[in-house]
Amino acid sequence: MFVAGRTDSFKFCVMQLVGPDLRALMWAMPKKRFSLSTAFRVALQTLDRLEKLHDAGYLNRDVKSQNFAVGIGKESSIIYMLDFGLTRRFR
Repeated sequence: MFVAGRTDSFKFCVMQLVGPDLRALMWAMPKKRFSLSTAFRVALQTLDRLEKLHDAGYLNRDVKSQNFAVGIGKESSIIYMLDFGLTRRFR
């Protein structure tokens, strides 16, 4: 994330451009699902992102495949969390 803040009207965060979301990637697969090894790698990264968010005192109330996307180019193996609109502080 490059910057985050708020105005009188809304909250915002600015991050790098990312590639397709996990749902789009999964639907592009021949059987509309990830291989077992890909599913494990995806699960580890998405759970890591959620753990970091929880450790910071926040709860994402909209966890779904469309809210995680892969990076572009050399970052295509990195999964990014998107859409924090329903995220709330819990501590």
